[in-house]
Amino acid sequence: GPGLGGVGPFRLPTRGPDGQLEIHRPNCLCCIGPPDDAFERSCAAVVALRIDGVGPAEAERFVRLCTRAGGGDATPLSKGKLKAACKSVRSKASGAPPLDLATVESMQRKVLECYGVPTDEASGGANTGASVSADRQR
Repeated sequence: GPGLGGVGPFRLPTRGPDGQLEIHRPNCLCCIGPPDDAFERSCAAVVALRIDGVGPAEAERFVRLCTRAGGGDATPLSKGKLKAACKSVRSKASGAPPLDLATVESMQRKVLECYGVPTDEASGGANTGASVSADRQR
């Protein structure tokens, strides 16, 4: 019967009347554990940066971009993907110009923090190098 393994979404798999362990659907709640709210926290953190033209929808699009490569975990974006994100985060319909790289990097930093990814390399190491070389050229 349906009440074999207890009640609620986090019940454990049990043996059916034939002695076979019941089979669960992929991603059923009792097999995947409690929900991970890193996605929601990341979206909120990006929105909290108060970047012009970046609301909840744009934040969600960006967080998905960061988590796509990591199979659900956030990973630092490649330079090419960061540049593409500058253009793609705000919709063309908004009429807003593309975001600059520093803005997108700060968005990425927030996402990585929410997912608990160390951000030493993502924390603007490239930016400091760029500003040093720019100073030398003056």
